[in-house]
Amino acid sequence: MVAVVVAMAVMAIMLGVAVQTVTFQRQREREEELIFRGNQYVEAIRLFRARQGRFPLTLKELAEAKPRVLRKVWVDPMTGQADWVPVFLGEEGAGLGEVGIGIAVPTPPPGERKSEARGPIVGVRSRSCQESIKVYEGRTRYCDWKFVYDPKKLRPPQPGGEKQR
Repeated sequence: MVAVVVAMAVMAIMLGVAVQTVTFQRQREREEELIFRGNQYVEAIRLFRARQGRFPLTLKELAEAKPRVLRKVWVDPMTGQADWVPVFLGEEGAGLGEVGIGIAVPTPPPGERKSEARGPIVGVRSRSCQESIKVYEGRTRYCDWKFVYDPKKLRPPQPGGEKQR
């Protein structure tokens, strides 16, 4: 009888460790997916700006652009919803003035509430403020992980490969 109780206690401990490991791994995978999807929005903003000559004013405008710049409206893996928070030009860490891009803030599209339209969108971030496992650009909460278009980081490939002089 004692052996059965000991065996069940050992099995319960092993099950607890296994559940923790699976939960930890699942959160790591969701973090990697958050980074991938955030960067998909950055690429869409880059394409939108290149094609339209300006930054989008809403995430809906980014999703509906013709020609298409976003493969699909991505769901935030941390919240399970497509509820990304836009990062507007001029927010902390989202300024592009130092690279010589002077941008006037355009008028919001008709029907947009003025409290939501705060200017050109240069990136996105998660709505979840849960603590992360991974430290991303020195930040440990998902809502602080900003995925922002930065022309200094995203240089298009030059014709002729790396044979430039």
